Amino acid sequence: MPTSALCFILTINRPLWAQVHTHKKIMAHRYFLTDINDNIATVTDSEAVHLCRVMRIKSGDEVILCDNSGFDYRAAAKDISEKLITFDILEKTKNTAEPAKDLVVYMALPKSDKLEFIVQKACELGARKLVPFVSEFCVAQKSKKEDSKKLRLAKISAEAAKQCGRSTPMEIGDTITFKQLLGELKQNDINLFFYEHADMPLNKVDFADKQTVGVIIGSEGGFSQKECQQLAENGAVTISLGKRILRCETAAVSAITLAMYNMGEME
Repeated sequence: MPTSALCFILTINRPLWAQVHTHKKIMAHRYFLTDINDNIATVTDSEAVHLCRVMRIKSGDEVILCDNSGFDYRAAAKDISEKLITFDILEKTKNTAEPAKDLVVYMALPKSDKLEFIVQKACELGARKLVPFVSEFCVAQKSKKEDSKKLRLAKISAEAAKQCGRSTPMEIGDTITFKQLLGELKQNDINLFFYEHADMPLNKVDFADKQTVGVIIGSEGGFSQKECQQLAENGAVTISLGKRILRCETAAVSAITLAMYNMGEME
């Protein structure tokens, strides 16, 4: 190709390159705001650090901010530092990914890192809260570093909420005893006890007037006969997940999915 032709191409392309790199970015990622007042939102802590160091946010770049109460905000970056970023709110919309009904998952402590997987999937599927508990046949026990473990699970929930488009992370409850679990069940409109020896399918349950639904799932060791009896005495409806014995993490995802579907939350 002649030199003159090369020069012509460079002359044409340089302005286009400049336009692309000076244009504001619209980021698909979601972030949780720290505060919002008079159409000005602030983002601090790890969210601000991530936006600065990883996303290289510039003034004018747009993001979606979430407020933990069911709303999303399209916002443009204004003042930027790793400690605090301020945004101008451009638009406020109701988040459509948040379920209308509340699902509370009671998960008997599983071994290793299975709980982290269950937390991630429960949040993605729309659960409002997950409460770990210790039953008689749990191999895993309450951690001596309960606070740090809970913070870890909360972080996993927050990341899962961003990924699936929710505006509110699933809440992580403190690890409780089986006796405490029985007391907490009274807060719900109905409680579903998923048990391998049950016969009743979930589609027989009427969710029409049920706002808060509890889902009880066992660990690798399952439940003792005494625990099954106590759950029944406290009003839990025993539900089957089919003829096959499922791993606890498979049972958790299956139970949550079926409950959300039958509640009309997967339409």
